[in-house]
Amino acid sequence: MMMAVMRQFFRPSTRIRFCCSIVFWLCLLSGWVLPAAPDAKSVANHWAYIPPRPSNPPPSPSGNPIDGFLNVHHRDEGLQPAPAVDPESWLRRVTYDLTGLPPTPAERAAFLADGSTSARARVVDRLLASARYGERWAQHWLDLAHYADSNGFELDADRPDAWRYRDWVIKAFNEDMPYDRFLTLQVAGEEASPDDPEALVAAGFGRAGPREEVAGNIDPEVKRQSELTAVTSTVGSVFLGLTIGCARCHDHKFDPLPAADYYGFQAYFAGAELREIPIYSAEELKLSIEATNRINALIAPIAAAKAKLEQPYRDRLRAAKEAGLTAAEKAVRAKRKEDRTPEEQRLFEGTSSALNVTWEEVAEAVSEHPGDHSVRESLKRQIHELELQRPPPPAHAMTFREPTNALPETWVLGRGNVKDKKRRVDPAPPAVLVAAMGTRGSPPPVEKRPGPAYSGRRLALARWLVDPNHPLTARVVVNRLWQQHFGRGLVATPSDFGARGARPTHPELLDWLALELIRQEWRLKPIHRLMVLSDAYTRASVPGDSPSNRLDPENLHWWRMLRRRMDAEGLRDSVLAVSGRFNLQVGGRGVRAPLEPEVSELIFTEAEVVDLWPVDRDESAHFRRSIYLHRKRNVPYPLLKAFDAPDAQTPCPERTVSTHAPQALVMINSEFAQKAAREFARSLLRAYSDPEARIAEAYLRCYARRPLAEELKAACDFVAGGQGIETERWTDFTLALLNSNEFIHVP
Repeated sequence: MMMAVMRQFFRPSTRIRFCCSIVFWLCLLSGWVLPAAPDAKSVANHWAYIPPRPSNPPPSPSGNPIDGFLNVHHRDEGLQPAPAVDPESWLRRVTYDLTGLPPTPAERAAFLADGSTSARARVVDRLLASARYGERWAQHWLDLAHYADSNGFELDADRPDAWRYRDWVIKAFNEDMPYDRFLTLQVAGEEASPDDPEALVAAGFGRAGPREEVAGNIDPEVKRQSELTAVTSTVGSVFLGLTIGCARCHDHKFDPLPAADYYGFQAYFAGAELREIPIYSAEELKLSIEATNRINALIAPIAAAKAKLEQPYRDRLRAAKEAGLTAAEKAVRAKRKEDRTPEEQRLFEGTSSALNVTWEEVAEAVSEHPGDHSVRESLKRQIHELELQRPPPPAHAMTFREPTNALPETWVLGRGNVKDKKRRVDPAPPAVLVAAMGTRGSPPPVEKRPGPAYSGRRLALARWLVDPNHPLTARVVVNRLWQQHFGRGLVATPSDFGARGARPTHPELLDWLALELIRQEWRLKPIHRLMVLSDAYTRASVPGDSPSNRLDPENLHWWRMLRRRMDAEGLRDSVLAVSGRFNLQVGGRGVRAPLEPEVSELIFTEAEVVDLWPVDRDESAHFRRSIYLHRKRNVPYPLLKAFDAPDAQTPCPERTVSTHAPQALVMINSEFAQKAAREFARSLLRAYSDPEARIAEAYLRCYARRPLAEELKAACDFVAGGQGIETERWTDFTLALLNSNEFIHVP
């Protein structure tokens, strides 16, 4: 064997590969393969570091500036724009984009009956004024904040007040809160608006992501640095569109972001901590205590009866364990604590842990006696029913704030190691951006606010971020709007505007939109309106045999629309909307809808599911919008997971779109899909007696159009010729519509 290995090594080809490997690793270690971080001067001309330049939109037949910019590229590239889609498809497209739902038959009829030139503008204004708009666009923002209702990691403990941040975001979008205010409250919180509970809630952005809370000895300094790393990277990627987190361990390899700049940016947050701040009134606290005491009084005798039943089993289990102790262990346990040596104390603690009788052991022992088991289960159910009646805890803001004005120092850390402090740094924005902004880019002054816990650092950062001369903030957010409306951003890497990110396909248009946002006092709704009322937004998405498809197959110049599949939440919400049993209740604690049996059995034991996933007792709550579902990081809903909902572990600027067999299976076989199709069928049967009228209504709900003659005939034949009772035949029909390509994709 050894000789064979040596013969293989001494072959010329093997020696060459070995030597090349050695040379590569030597180059890598010496910095030849990966370049050092460029300095600010070397990338001073990178487009993203230059403030937006004003320009006059070229004229266009539509009068919309967006079309003027795009038409110039079409002429230069010899592209023929795709024809406009039919009015029904446009209505379905814009309704989904702005609200995440399909248009109702009544909304379709009203739009088609409006023959005026302002019909589309009226639709857009109605959708932007709808409460559904905030719910839809808040979901996009929560992806960036990587929001969930639990901490994640091993314990994945629930966050009882996380939903308040979600509701704040929804409200902010619905009220068209100016983006500069929206950003400032999330970055600076109560520094920007002292004594304002909503500002405390808004600052929950800084702690919306996962947080490691585990038992055992964790170095507090390491844990603290992990929290600061998360908020620094998230603020950098979400608001600046820069991968600033890459400079945590070393100078950024591609952008002029040295590690010192990273830690200077992190210093703005160094004094802020993750806190739960009471925001309840005295009356709310009083009512909560009274209700809790009432429930505790009802539970106490039942819990005592359960404990009395279990005690003989606990005693027997404890006795059996004690019998297994050695003589030495028994002798140590017989000593008083003050008489034990340190080694004996450790032995005592170890045996104490071993002698502990767990609830699982008790449950198993009781299960061997059917009579006692039945009584115990009955007592458990009674306690569980009462536990569900407990009032929610008094209101707290899950926030990120400075508890004291004793601000810690910030150090540049070697390789990100908290034990390797190199040099101290003060709060400062990245130097490359300061230089790009010229005289207005100087680090903003830190103004001490009234009160012992307001350093003014985060407020100074927020003011710098929303400076009208800032090269990135406005560009980043208008690019995110374009991305959601057109399927891809003008910059295809929405959270990376750096040297390794994509260049803008239409830099003049991006700059004009950024400056228009500022001119509109940072309000997003006017920018939405511009985008969805452009000719570019009305174009068909099917490329066909157009010469433009050969010239620009990737549609970089927006001569057509990109065809898009609904995202996970949009698909679930659309299914509920057409089913006829959609609960539009807004706000409040997240709903625990039923999990598929195979999922709950995989994650929870039978005993755990009662305590860890108590399904909402109000069945109508199961039909609420997806944004109001309780999001537990380690317990994904099968439908949302199958259709690429993010895992909320990191900010998600752009969702993946995959196609695989489980998607079809979950849309056909899951309990959710079956129940929705059955509700859909029942609503059709209740509303109409004529099969053709039922079919027409189903098509209007699903596709915002009437069925073609051949579709109507095929559907009539299907529901008339099927086997079984009428409801089941119509359920099969509606289930087929919900699984159709046309329903799942946006036209």
